[in-house]
This record gives sequence, structure tokens and C-alpha cells, in this order.
Amino acid sequence: MEKRALLAVVLSLVILILYQEWMTRYYPAPPPPQETEREEKKPESAAPPAPKPEPALQAARLPAPAKPQAIKEIKIETDDYVALFTSQGARLKSFKLKHYRAAFDEKSPPFEMVPSVPGVPYPFGVEIPEATPLKDEELAYSAQGGDLQLTGNNQGRLLFRAESPTGAVLTKEFTFTGSGYAIGMQVSVEKGPARPIEVILTSVARPNGPNANAPIGGGAVCSLLKFLFVPKTDAPFEGLLADVGGKLIREHGDALKGKEWIGKVSWSSFGHTYFLFALLPEDNAEQKITVRETGPAVVMKVGPQAAGGGTSKATHTIFIGPKELDVLKSMNRGLEGSIDFGWFRPVSMPLLYVLHFFHRVTASWGMDIILLTILIKLLLAPLTHKSFVSMKEMQKLQPQMERLKEKYKDNKEALNKEIMELYRRNKVNPFGGCLPMLLQFPVFIGLYNALLTPIELRHAPFLWIKDLSRPDWESLPVSVFGCHAGIPVLTLLMGASMFAQQWMTPTAGDPNQRRMMLMMPIIFTFMFINFPSGLTIYWLVNNLLSIAQQYVINRMKN
Repeated sequence: MEKRALLAVVLSLVILILYQEWMTRYYPAPPPPQETEREEKKPESAAPPAPKPEPALQAARLPAPAKPQAIKEIKIETDDYVALFTSQGARLKSFKLKHYRAAFDEKSPPFEMVPSVPGVPYPFGVEIPEATPLKDEELAYSAQGGDLQLTGNNQGRLLFRAESPTGAVLTKEFTFTGSGYAIGMQVSVEKGPARPIEVILTSVARPNGPNANAPIGGGAVCSLLKFLFVPKTDAPFEGLLADVGGKLIREHGDALKGKEWIGKVSWSSFGHTYFLFALLPEDNAEQKITVRETGPAVVMKVGPQAAGGGTSKATHTIFIGPKELDVLKSMNRGLEGSIDFGWFRPVSMPLLYVLHFFHRVTASWGMDIILLTILIKLLLAPLTHKSFVSMKEMQKLQPQMERLKEKYKDNKEALNKEIMELYRRNKVNPFGGCLPMLLQFPVFIGLYNALLTPIELRHAPFLWIKDLSRPDWESLPVSVFGCHAGIPVLTLLMGASMFAQQWMTPTAGDPNQRRMMLMMPIIFTFMFINFPSGLTIYWLVNNLLSIAQQYVINRMKN
């Protein structure tokens, strides 16, 4: 009995051991619970607040640097422009304005703001000033995003990323809107200490003045024609334009060979007569602008004085578009200051607004100039009338003055005394003819500047004139002995009207002075040959109105 009991115990132990082994092999123990699961079992009052999840957009914007890719070009087309970016340096390769042609011919291509010229790098480069400056001109970026076609208020984004040989990760992000000329630009550098980022704009130093490539030809006749008819370049380069600390800066010529400015920069740009390529820093910190001329290129760098935060960043708005008054004002950064009105800006700006007002009614810039000239003439009519009347009174005293000169020809002191007494008796002010003319001078110069530079007159036709921003002789070209010239019909009419006006204007001086005044129309005719035809229209209409006013005054006095 005891043996059987002992055997039963042994067999039970064997069965128990085999059972445990079988259960362990085929039914393993469940894995231990995760740490988070353990924490969830704790009372809520003792648990720390759960961290907020990262936004999905931020996670998408910071992917791991991709391997360099082949050079890729991305096309961005909106209602107003067609831009072409290259992944080589993540730069702007082309920017064509859809509403502005390169020439008057309607078949000419859109105006190119980034011409491809050997030796001129593309804009939107980045430079980090260090012991060995980091430049990205040769850096191959990877592009996230393809071609975009945007309209209206639709927005699109283009992202470039690259890793430099030093390990720094550079990111350029551009934001586009379907309508308008503003582009958002954000540049950042990851890894390493915070560093300032300089954004680079470039331009071609286009020659101002006569076009050296104009096909004028040779010989004495051609030399004379070249002297009279001087072809101008379209939208000549104006140099660096910027607003630093509320002060407008205009630099061109030798000043572009090397100069810098420090202060709060509202905008910094390369300007042309009708177009602007501007960088508008969005960081509320002092910026440094440096400019230098390298071969055919002018290079401008804009960057902060010191970096801030853990990651170097630079945020800008880019404007590439026409210097149209309403478009510039819509940026709310004072870009309208880029239009060069000279010292008479307070006069020119209101006159340009009046010109825009007339255009809403007539839809013809030529008619707008005529209406504006009539309006100015009406406003200044009292001063002009007073000037003409005073000169007429002086002319009536001319015989008496000649007798006094003959009588006191050896005594100048007595002559002056008698002449002043003559003025007093006849209540004539010797300066009455000049003072009203001087008061009109700022208005004339302001109107002159208002008609000299606005893009609204570019390629605007009127009557036989093809382009109000160009000399009128270009609308009637002729070839003389194989040399290019033109017939300046409008300018000749202006000169003839000015001669008639001078002939009717009374003079208080001697006959020599009158002959000198009659020479003025000849001088002005030569001056106006190469002036914009819009300005010539103003001068012609102003002369015709002055002749009519002088005729009325002469009839009234007679």
C-alpha cells in the first residue's frame, strides 16, 4: 500500500512537470503591460497632463533632408505673371509679367524681369556670413511641389530643402497667390547655432541713355541724325531704391560699386523706370543692406544685424511688378516712393491721381492729358492773366522809358529814380509779369514729372502716336540715306505754337530781348524731339490755351 502511494505521488509530480512544460511551450505568458498602460491605470488626479500632439503641417514641413536630386524647374503661373524656379540654388530663373509686353508690337513677348545674362546670378540666393561664408549658389536643393497654376485668391506653396557640406540644412519656402504681385518667402537654417541669413537680389546694370546698339549707321548725315534722334532704352535701370528708417535712398552709377546701409528697412529694391523688384523684410529688427557691382551684375544683400532664437530664420515679402500707383500703394509699405517725381512729389502725386480719375471716364491717356492740361490752365488762369496784363502795361510805358534813357544816359542814378517814379504814377509793378510766372513754376515742373515716368503711358496709343512714353518721331519712322530717323510732327506743332505765343506776348524790354525770346521756341523744339510724346501733348495744348488767353486779353485792352 505504501509502495502504491509512493508511486502515485511520483507519477503525479511527473504529470505536473510535463503539464507545466507543455503549457509554457504552447501557451506563452502574455507580454508585460506598456509603461503608458500602467500610467493609465493610475488615478487621473495623479497623472501629469498629456502633451499636445504636434500639428500635422509642421511635421510635414520638417522632413528629413532628402538626397540631392537632378536639377528641376518648377513653373508658377498666376493671373499676373509666369515664374520659373530652378532647384539649382533654389533661385528664380525667369519672371514674366503677363500684362506688359517687351515692345509696342502686340505680338512681342511678355516683359521679362529676370533676363538671363552671362555673369549675372539668379536672384533669391542665400548667404550666411561666417568665417567661411555659406553660399548656396551651387547647392542642389530638393523641391517639394510641382508646377502650380493659380487664379484669384487661391494660394500655393513651393518648398526647397538642401543640406550644405557643413551639415546645415537650408529651407526656402515660397507662397504664391493667384492675383497680385506679392510673394511670401521664408528662409531657415537648421542645425548649429543661430545665424543671420542674408537674402540676395541681383540685377543687370542696364545702360541708361542712348541705346548703343541702335542701327544708326555712319557718315555725316547719319551723325547729324544720331545727334537729333536719340533712341532710348525701354525701362532703363534706375539703380538701388530703398526706404531705410523712413528715408528714401536712390543710388546708381559708381555708388553701386560698394556701399551699405543699416536701419529699419521697409523695403529695398532694384528699380527700373516702369518696374520694381523689391524685398520687404517682415522681421521688426534692424537690417543691413549691402550692394556691390560685379561685372555686368549688381548684387544686393539684405539681412539682420544679429540672429535670434534657436533657429535662424528670415521672413520677407517679395514684390516683382509694375510701378503702377495703385498696385504699389496696395502693399502698404510705401513702395509708391519708388516712382521718381523728384523734389516736386507733393505736386506730381495729386496730378497723377487726377489723371487716373479722368481715365475712368475717357479710357484714353491722351485725352486724359489734354483734360488735365485744361484743368491746370483754368486753375492758373488768374495768375496768367495778371502776368499778361502787367506785361501789357509795361509795354505801354516803353516809349516814355526810351525817352528817359536818352535824357539821363549819363546819369544812371537819376535814370533809375525817374523810371521808378514813372512806375509809381502809372501804378505799374515792374515785377508784376514775373512773379505770377514764378508761382506757376512748381506746378509746371510737378506736371512735367507726373507725365515723364508713369507706366500708364507706356505702350498707350493716341491718334497716330503708338506710344505716349516714347518720342513721337518713333511713330513715323523714315530712312534717310539708309539711316534711321523719324518725322516729329507733334514736336514741330509744339514749336510752332510756342513761336506764335511768344510773338503775341508783350515784352517790356528792348528789341534785343524780344529777339532772344523768339529764339526760345527753336531751342525747345530741339529739346522736345526726344521727350515722351505725352509730355509734348501737354506742352502743345498749354501753348494753344495760352494763345487763346493772350488773344482775349489783347482784344480787351484794345
